[in-house]
Amino acid sequence: MIRSITSLVLTSSLLFSAAACAQQPATETSITAPQLAADITDWREWLFATHPDPSFSMDVDAVNARFDAISASLSGDYSPREAWYALSVMNPLFNDGHVAIRTPNADYDAYLASGGADFVLPVDWTGGRLLVGAAIAPDSAFSAGDEILTINGLAAGDIAARIFARTHGDSDGLRRYLLETRFSAYLWGVTGGAREWTVTAMDSDGHQYSHQIEPARDHGESHADNWSLTFADSVAILSVNTFAPDLEETFNAFLEPAFAEIAERGASHLIIDISRNGGGAHMLSDALFAYITTQRYTPLSAVTARITPENQARIPGSEIGQVVSLPFAQWVEPPAELENRFNGETVILVGPGTYSQAIVMAATAQDFNIAPIAGPGTEGRANSTGQVQVHTLEHSGLEAAAPIYIFIRPNGDTSGAPVQPDIPLTGTREEQIDALIARMTNG
Repeated sequence: MIRSITSLVLTSSLLFSAAACAQQPATETSITAPQLAADITDWREWLFATHPDPSFSMDVDAVNARFDAISASLSGDYSPREAWYALSVMNPLFNDGHVAIRTPNADYDAYLASGGADFVLPVDWTGGRLLVGAAIAPDSAFSAGDEILTINGLAAGDIAARIFARTHGDSDGLRRYLLETRFSAYLWGVTGGAREWTVTAMDSDGHQYSHQIEPARDHGESHADNWSLTFADSVAILSVNTFAPDLEETFNAFLEPAFAEIAERGASHLIIDISRNGGGAHMLSDALFAYITTQRYTPLSAVTARITPENQARIPGSEIGQVVSLPFAQWVEPPAELENRFNGETVILVGPGTYSQAIVMAATAQDFNIAPIAGPGTEGRANSTGQVQVHTLEHSGLEAAAPIYIFIRPNGDTSGAPVQPDIPLTGTREEQIDALIARMTNG
């Protein structure tokens, strides 16, 4: 998943103009309307020449109509952020977390470096209302569940609606999750940011109060750890929040002592929590699978691929630019012997934040009966796109993302359904884990 903003599309007339939120760099690239229109043409041509089958997730006619409407509406000059604001209303139409227009990470980093403030207050977006999130710090002046009315004097519900209209993702549930977890970057994208944030909120009794956000006081629960291991009596809880390929070596270095400790403590039950795992590479999920199964498996049964110089050798007789669909298994044989392999009861917990390779792992575990899947299910499709390509637009510097693969889950189901849980659970992540612990230990 990508940290930078990848969301919606509106014309320049819908941009925020409140001075209270303006926080632009002293010098910034200016993009003319004809230049931005040229970027749209480039983006559209690249997208349809890269994606193996856009109709897999999107209404192609609606996408082309929106491209045309945006191009026709452009006028005046744009900063890169304003260009993103104008173009990003395309994002929900793609219905895929791997297809988007986004700002480079460096743009938000530059905003922070120039004195812009992070919005560290956790938020929930529910029923059109922006609420203080459950992860709020215990000593904060804000309380979880209170409604956020304004942010620097601007209607918070309106800000969140504008963000939601520009957020990418397979479903509304995934877009909501991204809005909540990336709110600060999106807030900068739709308002231009600020040097400080003042929030007016209302409690359940209707009392309104205002406070300036203080990072040291209001920063909510951190999910920054890539992975962790905790215990509740006989239950080990292994949280794996990323399968990022550049972390393969450190992940393997974590797994070995983690499973040694699980064995040493005599844990008979294991919860693998990938509810916040946005994906990565199969090498990491394969390494994790090796500790819980000897079952031979394949993460996919078929593939649709755009042929590129990088993958052409895998499909003999193919031509660059061609799209092919064919049965395609990638069988994995876990090692027969592995020290401290876990042989007890394993359950895999998923949620709205489970995406990409993490979804592939969940579907594989389910289809090969390696472990049951618990939680509310995924918000992304079980059949995922992958191998995301990034194309930088010439004038705006915005980044277009699109995949070159469509993967079909191991059982061959070609529907657009998410991963459905074998053990349905609701509530917060902590409540779901508590429910699993009770279920596993009480029989």
